[in-house]
Amino acid sequence: MEIRCRKCDCAHNAGSSCCARKVNICKDTAACATFIHDDNKPGITVKDGNIFHAAKNLTSKNARNVALTCDAQDCLFNKDHDCIANGICVIDSGATDYKCKASCSTFVED
Repeated sequence: MEIRCRKCDCAHNAGSSCCARKVNICKDTAACATFIHDDNKPGITVKDGNIFHAAKNLTSKNARNVALTCDAQDCLFNKDHDCIANGICVIDSGATDYKCKASCSTFVED
């Protein structure tokens, strides 16, 4: 599954694609539990302004298939902890706690 990541300050983000081998989505908040803040990367996200400012980073050349474990029990795409969506997009949740700062925007309440 390809995972698009708009958290430019995540250690696993390479050109807006997730390069982690495995991604975990949290049970209650649909937060990306794999997010690791990297102080050496810019914190620019689409929420910070015009989407076209971030467009140069939106490329699929770094895309790879990533194993995804989903614990968001109320998500339409969660089937026995496997995500059956064609892909997901991780965005800035707006939370101040880094553990919950990135969230799965593909989450659809079932």
